[in-house]
Amino acid sequence: MKKILLAPLSIILWINFWTLSTLSISLLIFLALFIPKKYYNPLVRLVCRILSYSVLIFPVLKTDVSKDFPFPVIYVANHVSFFDLFISGTALPGYPRGLELKEHFSKPIYGWFITKFGQIPIDNKNPAKTRTSLNEASNILLRKERNLLVMPEGTRTKTGRLGKFKFGAFFISKKTGVPIIPVIYKNLYELNNRNSLIIKPGILKVYLLEPVYPEKFDSEDEMAEYVRTIMQNKLDEKI
Repeated sequence: MKKILLAPLSIILWINFWTLSTLSISLLIFLALFIPKKYYNPLVRLVCRILSYSVLIFPVLKTDVSKDFPFPVIYVANHVSFFDLFISGTALPGYPRGLELKEHFSKPIYGWFITKFGQIPIDNKNPAKTRTSLNEASNILLRKERNLLVMPEGTRTKTGRLGKFKFGAFFISKKTGVPIIPVIYKNLYELNNRNSLIIKPGILKVYLLEPVYPEKFDSEDEMAEYVRTIMQNKLDEKI
């Protein structure tokens, strides 16, 4: 019975999302022509919050990180839902921007948003261009402009478990000395995932784990495996 009710509700929520995203992103792009840049990040966060709430997903931040939160950091998050970016923009401190597959930038509405959001296009089919994107992200961190967000699986999970991690975030961390903060979208798979258009409204628990420092590892692969292990352990916890 519950699943039967979720189907029409999901249709309403998708319509609500696309209507609000079209209006709010268009307004954001228009306002960006006139408002001072210092007000832009809060506006982007507001749009992310509106779009997360529009599908009745409410992120709640839970952190293991001490009060001396480092800056900048590289957030490494599990990739679960179409709504990941908006949830990240709502919940994560420091107005993070991240790496995004190049083909996403040509999509209507979403592509416009990530362009204005400040995402960095990455072409994973071209090693030279991939390296250029990673260097650009590294320079943003070295200039201490903002935090970075990377979803190292590169694609949304089909099972709820973590896939294999790509090296990008760990290459950047080793190059810059900037620590990684693992991010867990704990119950997002149950709320929405790539296997279905169903959206189940609810509270999303977003966990920030303790920073992982690159100097403690001999290689990017070793660091990636460590981060993936602690993230999967957190996902497996019964909370």
